[in-house]
Amino acid sequence: MAGRYRVAIIGTGRMGGLIEDEIPLGDPNLPYGHYSAYQYIQETEVVAVANRGAERLQRFSERFGVTNTYLDYREMIDKEQPDIVSVTTPSFARAEPLIYCAENGVRAIYSEKGLCASLAEADRIRDAMTRNGVAFNWGAMRRHNVGFRLLADAIAAGEIGEPEAVLMLTYTDLIKHHPHTLDLVSMLLGDPQPQWVSGRLIEAGDPFDPEPRRAHPEYDAENHRYLRSPGWEVADPYVGHFQVGYANGAVGYFIPHRGFLDVHVLGSEGTAYSLDNGLMFELRRSTGSNPDDVTTRKLYPEGETPTVNTIRDLINSLETGEPTRGNIDVTMQSVEVQFAVAHSHLAGGARVEVPVADRSLYIPGG
Repeated sequence: MAGRYRVAIIGTGRMGGLIEDEIPLGDPNLPYGHYSAYQYIQETEVVAVANRGAERLQRFSERFGVTNTYLDYREMIDKEQPDIVSVTTPSFARAEPLIYCAENGVRAIYSEKGLCASLAEADRIRDAMTRNGVAFNWGAMRRHNVGFRLLADAIAAGEIGEPEAVLMLTYTDLIKHHPHTLDLVSMLLGDPQPQWVSGRLIEAGDPFDPEPRRAHPEYDAENHRYLRSPGWEVADPYVGHFQVGYANGAVGYFIPHRGFLDVHVLGSEGTAYSLDNGLMFELRRSTGSNPDDVTTRKLYPEGETPTVNTIRDLINSLETGEPTRGNIDVTMQSVEVQFAVAHSHLAGGARVEVPVADRSLYIPGG
């Protein structure tokens, strides 16, 4: 039934929809932005959009032909009473819209990542979602990527034995983009609880800094927060090496490496890996004592795009009552690790237990 679910979007920037203009026609990741994905899905209809700035709101309106626009998301939620809301604002401006939606009748929420700017905010978000029974997913898209799902299913079926370690190679910022790596590693391991974190962030003048001309945010000890660099709206530190220990005994090793995202899951009887940000998926299993005694199996995923799958997962939750793949409890595991990395850095790389005791550190990421 077309348009069965009324949708509203808060935030009319790149992931709200404008990113479509950056991706060539015919790319298998299309539809990628939220608006285009809702257009693609017959069961959903975008009835309104809101943005804090008039200029970008007008650009979005003209690009997609949306005429029902708001500068105040609260007014939009109160008047339109949508079933599903996408929140694509920067993470430092995300907590209040998420909580307001959850407390004012919205049944399902698709939030971009990072989730928010502090663990105190994350606790409030989790409480609002849980108390109001809101179906929730965030924009850690590889959880909804068909190829990575096949890889996770193969690991869960025992094709590489017991997972013992994960090597994750990429170099990126803590709040906006490391949710991709943290959520993916968690999913590939079966979403065990993280127990401890140890690592370092990149600072100005750091001997290891692949991009030494980058303006790195500074930590303000007096106010326990990271400060925006001149000319930047966000303060999102880049991350060096860090490790995460999980309840199942596996350890994740996150290695800053410029280039495409690669991940290797090392098991007791083999290895599962993806190269070049999901362009190749393969499993290798040992079959004897000789190094050449191995079998390999490539995975060839087919299906809809991660953004579409994320929305379909929300719809499934609305219709069946089943939890979403990336529900708020699963999301919080990665959010805890994000802030634990920062706390470890501030403690000189010392191991930090999860959940993190201090909920007040403020990192206004993108």
